[in-house]
Amino acid sequence: MVWDEIIGQAPAKGYLRTTLTTKRLAHGYLFSGPAGVGKRSAAYAFAQAAMCYAPIELDTPCGQCKSCRWFAGRKGAQIEHPDVISLLTFSKGRGGGDSSSRMEKRVGDQDPIIKLESIQYVCEQLHRSPMAGPKRAVIIPESQRLCKGQAEPANAFLKTLEEPPASSLIILTSSQPEGLLETIISRVQTVQFKRLSSVEVGEGLKRRWAGMEANDVKLAAALADGSIGRALDLVGGDLKIWRAAVITGLEKFNAKTFLLFGAALWKLAETEGVRLYEADKEAQSEEDGSDASEESDEIDEGAAKTAAGWKRHVFTRMLALCEVCFRDGLVSAASGMNSNAPLLQPDRPDFARALGAKFGAEGCEKALRALREAALAARLYVRGDIIARALAGRLRDALAHE
Repeated sequence: MVWDEIIGQAPAKGYLRTTLTTKRLAHGYLFSGPAGVGKRSAAYAFAQAAMCYAPIELDTPCGQCKSCRWFAGRKGAQIEHPDVISLLTFSKGRGGGDSSSRMEKRVGDQDPIIKLESIQYVCEQLHRSPMAGPKRAVIIPESQRLCKGQAEPANAFLKTLEEPPASSLIILTSSQPEGLLETIISRVQTVQFKRLSSVEVGEGLKRRWAGMEANDVKLAAALADGSIGRALDLVGGDLKIWRAAVITGLEKFNAKTFLLFGAALWKLAETEGVRLYEADKEAQSEEDGSDASEESDEIDEGAAKTAAGWKRHVFTRMLALCEVCFRDGLVSAASGMNSNAPLLQPDRPDFARALGAKFGAEGCEKALRALREAALAARLYVRGDIIARALAGRLRDALAHE
């Protein structure tokens, strides 16, 4: 059953299924919550249930009708359903009497904005009559991108939200709903998604990689901060190498070596970014045009699939690993170096205690603030080497003992 494929999120699933059962379907929804927790999977499940031709129950698609088979055949954001408007790709005839078509990218997962012409295409399609069933649907991932840059895309879409066609089903997802216009939020039903537990993240990893070692599952789940997308992202990169580099650098960190730490952090991000960029290029050339899988629905703003984008992508992951380390250091310091303190890296209590002793509780708090500022700077396209150098200086200032 499609709802069973979504890990956790019982309140959100319960609300959506009740909406279907009571036939109180709104024209527009906003699935809001952290990145990588299943918002897009839920959006497709909800759309499938709403558009099923012969549902087992009002909230349960049959899985056998033509509509359900179209949903079952989707690859990432690419779906052949004639009544699901694809924002990411669209078919375009080649002309000249050739009836064949090709798929062209309209908005990709890594694109930082949704342009006016793309949303105009969606609005035009929504006002057309359904081709195969009673509804016509569109799913817009990370919809805060409507409001990036100029306001024309958001305003153009707002007109459709104000006067939606009776047959329309509009589902927006967003990990940054504060970036949406209040006028858009007020015209849709908000469904809140929560961070997942480590157990639920681990379950998601096991579903994706059945042969994954238990220790690796536990580690990735602990570092993922409640996001299956982030856990898959870490495992898909090289979690062990990245974490080992961060821990080694922080173990050696002191007032004299702080510049070396900053340089090493960015150097590894550059090396790994180039490697992942080359791997992504090779994978893209072998794929049939499908977009990213839903489990990794986390989007790095502006991190287009270029070499520079991948470097920034890896760098932000390493900053997140640093943050995990300082969280554990803060917990250890605040608990008086209690060996039973709850840690995100339970396999390294010695490191957490050493970091807590080196920086102290106040220093760990300062370090966490510096890491969040560094992550924000990375999103704003500040050069990675400058961020790494500034971050190392902030960490030096946070040291409890010189």
